Amino acid sequence: MHEVGVAREMLKIALDQGGGRQVVRMKIALADDGHTTPESLTHAFAMVARGTPAEGARLTIERTAELESRVIELDVQK
Repeated sequence: MHEVGVAREMLKIALDQGGGRQVVRMKIALADDGHTTPESLTHAFAMVARGTPAEGARLTIERTAELESRVIELDVQK
């Protein structure tokens, strides 16, 4: 369930930076921690984003050798 924690952190960032606007797309750098796959993160994000302005956001996930996952880009409705 590590991916749920990562998804919650990504959601918090998206909602904070989005300022209440609908989140359309997020590009995420996913740390290669051996626990979380792009597929599991996508599923977890869809679950935690339900009922929020990030529900339905399209995720683009890139693996990174960095130690932490992070949001690289965020697109919101204008």
